[in-house]
Amino acid sequence: MITALDVTETRKYVSKMDPDPDNPTVFHLGFLDPALKAELDDESSSFKLSSTNPKDPADIKINYNKRQIMVIKFGLKNIENLLDPQTKKPVNFSCETIRYAGKMRDAVPDRLIAILPSELRTELAEAILSEVK
Repeated sequence: MITALDVTETRKYVSKMDPDPDNPTVFHLGFLDPALKAELDDESSSFKLSSTNPKDPADIKINYNKRQIMVIKFGLKNIENLLDPQTKKPVNFSCETIRYAGKMRDAVPDRLIAILPSELRTELAEAILSEVK
């Protein structure tokens, strides 16, 4: 019997890059529901067939960085123990509610995503998309 995916569930995740194993930053990752994931995929990619020559390859474009940011925006549910670079205190995590893919959704504010290093954004997006418990 297959166990269905609970899209309301979160799981704790510690980055492989975290320098402090005794006091790590813990990210609470959620799952993307199918409609949201489809919208993110469609918004961040395009596919175009050759218009004149059937032997020409199709043109496929993926806006990888935009996709990463949007996956984090909707898949990151909480952060514990992330040090704010300006205040030197833990970041106060909170979401904002925005309309996306036909629904009102909780979303991580851009200002919080902006302070995450590029390599960490890549790792978090991949972890969210993996759907591994």
